[in-house]
Amino acid sequence: MTSRKALDETAEFLKKIPFSQHLGIRVESLEKGIARLSIEIRPEFTTSWGSAHGGSILSLLDVTLSMAARTLYDPPRSIMTIDLSTSFIGTSKGVLRAEGRVLRAGQTTIFCEGEARDAEGELVAKAIGTFRARA
Repeated sequence: MTSRKALDETAEFLKKIPFSQHLGIRVESLEKGIARLSIEIRPEFTTSWGSAHGGSILSLLDVTLSMAARTLYDPPRSIMTIDLSTSFIGTSKGVLRAEGRVLRAGQTTIFCEGEARDAEGELVAKAIGTFRARA
């Protein structure tokens, strides 16, 4: 069972990732095997059409899925992305919310899935990834 302390440490870990801080990714909630994060799509994160750039969406999903994997460990471990596949389904402006879930986990390899949704809850992208936990 992942303790509340471990989940709090997982949320704090996001502050140690300069790129996540630069993007302004926020932890909405964490529980064992599930992470919910969000990002405000600022003008510098958009396409020429004014919607969220795929790189912004992909970055949010990468961090969200890896945070879901991180919630499995007490004490928390560092997580490294091995593979991440994303399908872009819609566009978004404003706030983008993502949820990541652990599908299966071994000693060091974790399989996750998740999606990103716009402020109205419309699906923007789906992702599936493989991650490695470091001791």
